[in-house]
Amino acid sequence: MLGLITLASAQTPKKESVWDKIKKAGQQGAAQGQQPQQQPQPGQQPAQRQDGRGRPSPQNQSQNQVNDSGAFKPPAGTKIEEKILAPLQDRAKFEVSPHGVHVATTETDGSRAVVYYDGVEGPKFDEILPAVGGNVAFSPDGNRYAYCARSGVQYVLIVDGKELVRGSESQGGRCGGQNSNLGFTSNSKHVYYFADLHVETPADRTYTRFVFDGKPEIPGGPIVGVAFSPDGDHYAYIWNDVNQQKPWMLIIDGKPAPYQGGAPQWTSDSKHLYTQKSTPPNGTELLFDGRPIAKAFNFTVYIPPVGDMVVVAVTGGTNFHPFSFLVVNGKKVPGSDTVERGAISKVVFSPDGKHYAAIIGDLNNHLCVMVDGKRGQEYTSIDKLTFTADSSTVVYTAYVNSKVFVIVGDQEFGQPMGAPVPIISPVGNRVGAFIATDGTPHLLMDKQITALTAHGGSDLSFTPDGAHYAYFAVDGLGGRLVIDGAPQPQSSLSGDRIDMQNVSTLKYIFSADSKHVAHFAVPITPTGDYQRGVFLDGKYVQISADGTNTDLTFSPDSKHLFWIHPYGDRRLRVFIDGKPLVDFFAAGNSVAMVAGWWDFGEDGTLSLLAQDENSLKRITLTLSDQTNLATMLGRGGVVAAKQ
Repeated sequence: MLGLITLASAQTPKKESVWDKIKKAGQQGAAQGQQPQQQPQPGQQPAQRQDGRGRPSPQNQSQNQVNDSGAFKPPAGTKIEEKILAPLQDRAKFEVSPHGVHVATTETDGSRAVVYYDGVEGPKFDEILPAVGGNVAFSPDGNRYAYCARSGVQYVLIVDGKELVRGSESQGGRCGGQNSNLGFTSNSKHVYYFADLHVETPADRTYTRFVFDGKPEIPGGPIVGVAFSPDGDHYAYIWNDVNQQKPWMLIIDGKPAPYQGGAPQWTSDSKHLYTQKSTPPNGTELLFDGRPIAKAFNFTVYIPPVGDMVVVAVTGGTNFHPFSFLVVNGKKVPGSDTVERGAISKVVFSPDGKHYAAIIGDLNNHLCVMVDGKRGQEYTSIDKLTFTADSSTVVYTAYVNSKVFVIVGDQEFGQPMGAPVPIISPVGNRVGAFIATDGTPHLLMDKQITALTAHGGSDLSFTPDGAHYAYFAVDGLGGRLVIDGAPQPQSSLSGDRIDMQNVSTLKYIFSADSKHVAHFAVPITPTGDYQRGVFLDGKYVQISADGTNTDLTFSPDSKHLFWIHPYGDRRLRVFIDGKPLVDFFAAGNSVAMVAGWWDFGEDGTLSLLAQDENSLKRITLTLSDQTNLATMLGRGGVVAAKQ
C-alpha cells in the first residue's frame, strides 16, 4: 500500500503557482525580445494613433471602454455605510488617528471652541489648546484620544471624551502648548503630559510637573525627557529643584528613588533600570536598580528590544590616555580595546537579541566591525550596520581605497563609486543590492552577482515571506518589473503614484500572503492615448481610459485589490478588483494632504474619510464576495461567502 501511495503521489502533477506562471511568462517574453515602452514626460502629449483621415482610430475607442467616470452599480453584496463626523465649517481643523480612520475635528459651536470625535460633540471651551503636531493626541493603536482646553482660568484635560484633569495655572498647572508633549504610552493604556505651574509667592516662579494618568507629580525645573519602559507601564525621569535648595532626584513611577541615578534605561523586559552617577573627581558609576556594578570615565549602555543581553561601551584609561572597550553581560570582550582616544560609535543587535555588532575606530578613520567578539576587516568608513532577519548574518556598507563595498557576513562585494543600499529580506538571510561593476549595473542577490539586462535598476525588495524578490529594470523613461530575475513582458511602469504621502515608497506592492504582486502600468504597446492599467500577477489589466490612479493596495486577506481614481473636478472613485464601488470628495480637498485618510480594518472593511457640502463623513465599505483577484484577471473563481 505504501508503494502505491508513493507512486500515485509521484504521478500527480504539482499545481502551478502564481510565481511559476509569472516566471514562465518572463522567460517567454525574454525569448521574444520584448522591450518596455518609453513613457511621455509629465505634461507631454502622447502620440495619437490615427486612422487615415487623422482621427483617433476605432481600435483606440474600443480599448477605452472602461467605466472610470460613468454611472455604475457596485457588485452585489457590497455594503456602503456613511457616518457623519462633524459639520463642515470654514477654518475647521480635522485630525486622523493612525489606524481606523477615527477623526477629531476642532471647530466652533457659536462662539465657543469644540472638538467633535467620530461625530460626537465634546464639551464647549473658550479655547482648544494646541499640542505637538496638532490639537489632539491619538494613542498608537488609534483607539484613544486626548486634548487640552481652557475655560476661563481653568485648564482641562479631556481623555476619550471625559474630563480627567482640571486646574488653574497656579493650582495644578497649565495643560497644553507645544511644550506639553501630550501623548500616550506605547501600549496605549496611559496618557501623560508636562504641565506649567506658575506661582507668585513667595517668589515669582514657573515650575514643570509631570502628569501621568491625571496624577500631577512634584513640581520642579524643566524635565529634559522621560524614559518609558518598553511595555509602556513604567517611567523614570530626573527631577531638579528650581530654587536649587534640594538635591536632584530620580523619579520612578511617581516616587523618588532611594538613590541618585541619571540617564535611565529600562531593560527589555521592563523590570529593571540602568542608571549612571557621577563620582569625584571625574568618574562615573553604572548602577543596576541602584546597585553599583562598574566604575569608569563613561558608559554607553545598549539594550536589545528582546532577550537579556546587555552591551556596554566603557571608556577607561586616564585623562591623557583614554581608551574604550566592550563589556557584554558583565564580562569584558577580549580584543575590543580601542587604540588611544579611539571610540566605539555604534552597537546593533540581531532580531533575536542573541548577537551584537559594534563599530570600533580610532582618530585616523580606521574602523572595523566586531561581531560577537570577532573583529572584521579595516575600512575608512562604515554605514548601514544591521543583521539579516534570521539573525545569522551581519550586513553593512564600507568605504576604503576609493571603493565602496557591501559586506554580507565575511564576504565583500565592491564597486568604484556610489552608495549601494543593501536590502534585507523580512524572513531568512537573503540580502540584495544594486552595485556597479566595470561601469555596468549588476544585481547582488544571495551573495551572487548578475549583470542587469537594462541600463539600471530600482525599487529592489522581497516578498513578505522572503521567498521572492523583485525590482524595476530601467531603460530610458520606461520601467519593467523583474521577478526572481525574469523580466515581465506585460509590465510597463506608469507615472501613477501608489502613495501620495510618501514619494519614496516602492512602485509595486506584494500581498500579505506573498502570493500576488501588482503595480500601476500602461499598455506595453503604445496606444496613443491616456490608458492606464494595473500589472497583476503577470498580466496587464486596463483600469482607466483617462487620468491617473493612486493608493494601490491589497486587502489584508490578500483576496482583493484596491485603488483610487481621481477626476479633474476633485471627485474620487473607489475601485475594488476593477469594479467601481463609490464616488466621493476627499476631505481637505486633496488625498495627498491627510495621512491615514483611508484604512483597511482587521475585519476586511474599508474606511474612507470624505466630505460633502454640509459635513465631514466616514464611508465604510464591506466588500462583496462576488469579486476577487481571479475575477479581475478574468479567471472566475468567486470567493466563498464568509459564514
